Amino acid sequence: MEQFELLTNWAQVNVEAFVLYALAIIAIPCAFCVLFDRAIIRSGFFLIGVFGAVCGLFLILQAQFLALAQLMIYTVGITLVVVIALMLTNPRLEKEGVAVEGRERFSGLVIATVFFLTIYCALRSESWPLSSLRMNPENVKQIGAALITTYALPFEFASVLLLAALMGAILLAKAEPKNDVSKIAGEN
Repeated sequence: MEQFELLTNWAQVNVEAFVLYALAIIAIPCAFCVLFDRAIIRSGFFLIGVFGAVCGLFLILQAQFLALAQLMIYTVGITLVVVIALMLTNPRLEKEGVAVEGRERFSGLVIATVFFLTIYCALRSESWPLSSLRMNPENVKQIGAALITTYALPFEFASVLLLAALMGAILLAKAEPKNDVSKIAGEN
């Protein structure tokens, strides 16, 4: 019985950190693959891994509502729509790697560094107090009630905007300029 208590105490201290690092080991390489993979469809599938790992992080933080929202909205919904939209694109019109000039690479690095430092300074200046209080089940009810009352209109606007963006992406992907297709067909 004493060994079980020791094992339980050890697990309470160490398992959470192990799961956090495991999720980070999944999320960070998947995020880099989303950024640097040249095949768009593979990037879409790596995006599923990133969103799934973020869902797991929410579970570790005991934010079950946010974890399920992350799972349903991003991991399944939006990523599936993105992957389907990417499958509808015409791969013949995609150009193979375009060479980036040195000036463009340097200016991109400068802009990325400025953005990173701005976000870092903004997050660093905030105080993030930790609370040892347990989650109140009434919070989930309040969030749900706010989504269907106070924030229903912005929620619907966001969904219509996403639908319009998806339809526009499909129309742009399916529009085949005659000149480009004939050039590509002539080269093969």
